[in-house]
Amino acid sequence: MTNRLIKTIAVAATAGLLVTACTDTGDDTAAEDPGTVTTTTPAGEDPTETTVTTADTADQVEGEDPVFRAIDAVMAEYPDGVIVSIDREDDADSYEMDVVQGEEVVNLQVDFDGTLREDDREGDDDDVANAQASTVSATDAINEALELHPEGLLDELDLEDEDGALLWKVSLDDADRNDLAELDVAAN
Repeated sequence: MTNRLIKTIAVAATAGLLVTACTDTGDDTAAEDPGTVTTTTPAGEDPTETTVTTADTADQVEGEDPVFRAIDAVMAEYPDGVIVSIDREDDADSYEMDVVQGEEVVNLQVDFDGTLREDDREGDDDDVANAQASTVSATDAINEALELHPEGLLDELDLEDEDGALLWKVSLDDADRNDLAELDVAAN
């Protein structure tokens, strides 16, 4: 009984210290290392350290693929454009995107934060024809793929005509950038 009482008091004291530490605005130690929380324990026992895992990309909002921010930036710059290709860079937090604007394909480099740079423009009749025939947007195709694999992140997306069928070819990776799934989504 005495042991249980001591443990209950220790837990209550720890909870009280933790609440006090969380409400104290003068101490910034949590801001220095937001991934680690140390709790106070009774004398004679070692403190317990808990590590909280955060997303591998600082710009990524939990539960949101950063590709959506990049798509929003592209569509803000090219409101009449149709995205026909997205490829996440393996060694950087950016995408290569192709956007059909009128009769041209605009090649873009788009960072996870939405910063974009135009690389070049070209005339690609196949991409222009596919963009004009598509009734399903890149965003809708990605969302459909993520409904099947909610833990996935977009690696690659291409609008292709395959034997007369217009398809979005979608490749998803896991959070560690390992292949997760490849799907075909009808584009019309």
